Amino acid sequence: MGKLLGEILKVDNAVVPTAALAPAAQAVSRPYPVGRERKALFILSLFSGTFQDTDILDFGIVDDSIVAPAASGALAALVAADSPAVRAFQNVTASVQASVLSIETAASADGAITINGVVFTWAGAGVPGTGVWNTAAQLATEINTLLPRLFAAVLAGTVVTIISLVAGEETITVTSTVTAIIAGDLLTLEAVAYLEVDMGDLIPGAANLVAVIDNPVANTGLVDVSVALVRGNARYAPVPQAVA
Repeated sequence: MGKLLGEILKVDNAVVPTAALAPAAQAVSRPYPVGRERKALFILSLFSGTFQDTDILDFGIVDDSIVAPAASGALAALVAADSPAVRAFQNVTASVQASVLSIETAASADGAITINGVVFTWAGAGVPGTGVWNTAAQLATEINTLLPRLFAAVLAGTVVTIISLVAGEETITVTSTVTAIIAGDLLTLEAVAYLEVDMGDLIPGAANLVAVIDNPVANTGLVDVSVALVRGNARYAPVPQAVA
């Protein structure tokens, strides 16, 4: 009989929930020992009402062969310098990796909005089932028709809120042209990002891992963040293949 996940994995709070992380601020975990587990998965959860489409959050894992970055921009500088102490890194980009996102459509829109590769074009009158829309309500309907793994609804005024119906698999990516979206009102409300470290790749002598979240100074939005840590002994095993 197989063991429960809770019996084979270790779960911890790497970065406890941090509210209103401002531009030029960081959230840093305490050091976590490598121990006997082979794999470490760090899971970033982001919540915000002001994380605009131009904002980017830096998320990285460093080992203790160096002092953990203590100033905004220091993590990105280590990545740019190709520091071997940075074991994993990614830019969490607003309106690209969202699980919940909102769009405020313009009263006199033109151009188009592209959502997960599907183009939704504004026109003088909507055409059901084609992606052509004229009002926020029509845009929501077209999203639900053409992107069944997402759900869209108008919760207030001209704001369309989009939610991924397949958490962990389908994220939401939005771009727009001209004035289809009011400037500054394409907002990532929730997002999740993952970084995984294989303990076998650590610098000899390194014994701990530290998670670092940096809200760069160029950003405009405040973000609530947290990071969960899952450790285990998962190993890759190739699947045998046979030729008939």
